[in-house]
Amino acid sequence: MRFPGSLSARIIFGFAALIITFGGISVSAVLTTDQLNRTISVIRTGYLQLALETRDLAERQSGLVGYLKDELKDEPTQRRVENRLKRFLNARDRQLSTIDGTLAGLGEVPDTHRRSMAKTAEQVAELRKLIAETGSLYPQVTAAPPLDRLREAPDGTGPSAETLAAGDAALRKLQQVEQRINRKTQTLETFQRNQVKDTAAHLENGARQMRFLTILWGATALLVGLLITIWATVNLRPLRRLRDAAREIARGDYGQRIEERGPREVADLAREFNTMGSAIQERERELVRTERLAAIGKMSAMITHEVRNPLSSIGLNTELLEEELGHLSGEPPAEARALCRAIQAEVDRLTDITETYLHFARLPKPKLQEESLTQIVRSTTDFEREPMSLRGVRLEVDLATDLPPVLVDDAQVRQALLNLLRNAADAVAEVGSGSVRVATRGGAPGYVEVVVEDDGPGIHEELAGKIYDPFFSTKEGGTGLGLALTHQIVRDHGGTIRVDSRPGHGARFTVALPVVA
Repeated sequence: MRFPGSLSARIIFGFAALIITFGGISVSAVLTTDQLNRTISVIRTGYLQLALETRDLAERQSGLVGYLKDELKDEPTQRRVENRLKRFLNARDRQLSTIDGTLAGLGEVPDTHRRSMAKTAEQVAELRKLIAETGSLYPQVTAAPPLDRLREAPDGTGPSAETLAAGDAALRKLQQVEQRINRKTQTLETFQRNQVKDTAAHLENGARQMRFLTILWGATALLVGLLITIWATVNLRPLRRLRDAAREIARGDYGQRIEERGPREVADLAREFNTMGSAIQERERELVRTERLAAIGKMSAMITHEVRNPLSSIGLNTELLEEELGHLSGEPPAEARALCRAIQAEVDRLTDITETYLHFARLPKPKLQEESLTQIVRSTTDFEREPMSLRGVRLEVDLATDLPPVLVDDAQVRQALLNLLRNAADAVAEVGSGSVRVATRGGAPGYVEVVVEDDGPGIHEELAGKIYDPFFSTKEGGTGLGLALTHQIVRDHGGTIRVDSRPGHGARFTVALPVVA
């Protein structure tokens, strides 16, 4: 999984995702629990109470209907009828008032139950409307009650036929209305009982759903946590590569490098690690080279000291021998004179080599002075232009005029530049013809650069790391000290030298020297 940004941003993103996941789970659990609690509250304070109250209402209504149908005519007195009816009616009114109070006390109910509560209120209103129709019938029944025992008085007299007919008509109509009210109360009771059952079933279903969601949310949280853990492990994997590479460098493998990829901090750390590895490798190479140069310098001084005296004796004796040949009577053999001259030439060549070795072994510390690098390069190239031209090598010079002065040893810098120019000329002469280009320019902050570039055969990549080693040379008859001496001079001046080359495309040496602070 790839994600742009820094390691800290990725970690924050992972924790944010985990927090959001758990936050979402918590909010969902709270909302679901709250919904279940509200449903339980509606059952406890609403449906259950209404079911009990409508059941009592239905029982009282049934009792009233039964009284009107079966018991009223058997009552002994009118007063008893009035009292019984009053108790039935008052009980029904109290029950309806209780139902109204329960509906009013529910307050805010969930949207899923609001419709059923509204329907309950509508049914209660219909009941009250029907009950209102009985308001004029009960006085008629009590004014002329159709009591069997009152149809005939003890004295043989009784109510008139009209009174009895009015009472019977009022009772029949009242029975019909109360029967309708009874059916309404039965419907209301059934409705409330069904609401209790349906809500209880819904609550059980909600509990099962809650249990399922809890398991699902837990599994989701576990999966998210596992994915974030894997993701964090993948993002931190480059740190293990850094650790392993650091161990390899600690074991001496200074060429160990790692890929500069991953989060920004890790990529920066890998880049700095590779820079550190390169610096350690270069410092180790410089240390080995310095130790090797010191050892070679001592050995060169010893060998030069031991060889110079015999060479001087050989040279002197050769000169004496040549003089003696001149004093001989007659013309000395030409072969003898040629042999003496050959011996003297070899002695002179060996003397030059020993002087070079001695100079390398006794290279003094640079005496730094403020100089113009452009002027040093101009005078050195003017000095070498004619010898290079005789070898068929063109010298092209491009010198900057606005460079700051440098703090160098003039003689040593000239010697280093001469070595680079002569090596470049040798490389061009090796391929037959070509040019050597010399330029000065500004470099990194605090440095100026001298560039010596040729059209020679170039340097193979496997040899680029050895060209500064003493006695390493690819030229026949070369001493292998020119670039070693140049490298030593540049380093003693606090500068750097680098080579860029491709086989068949020449080589370019760039020397960077610090400017005057």
